[in-house]
Amino acid sequence: MSRNPGAGYRHARLQELLHEELNILLRNEIADPDLHDLVFTTVELSVDYRNARVRWAIPGNSSPDAAVRRRLERALSRASAFLRGQLAFALDGKFVPQLRFSYDAAGAVT
Repeated sequence: MSRNPGAGYRHARLQELLHEELNILLRNEIADPDLHDLVFTTVELSVDYRNARVRWAIPGNSSPDAAVRRRLERALSRASAFLRGQLAFALDGKFVPQLRFSYDAAGAVT
């Protein structure tokens, strides 16, 4: 659920929807082979809905080395515009937040 104690149900639900949609897009729509092993662990939406911090991890890999992380961050940066466009279509909202990606060391999935 929401990590922001002041956020209401709508905020938490939108974070959940963004998280679900991003993982579906990553699994079904992204063609970049660098991103095939990646999963999004959490989405933290800003209070004003303009920015979203998307945390990612690699299942089964507790901590990728620095070179792998840089490669994946570049790939995510390249995919960001596509992901936002697809989110706009899927969520049918007035605007889609800017996506900021960061590695989730604590959320590494096994």
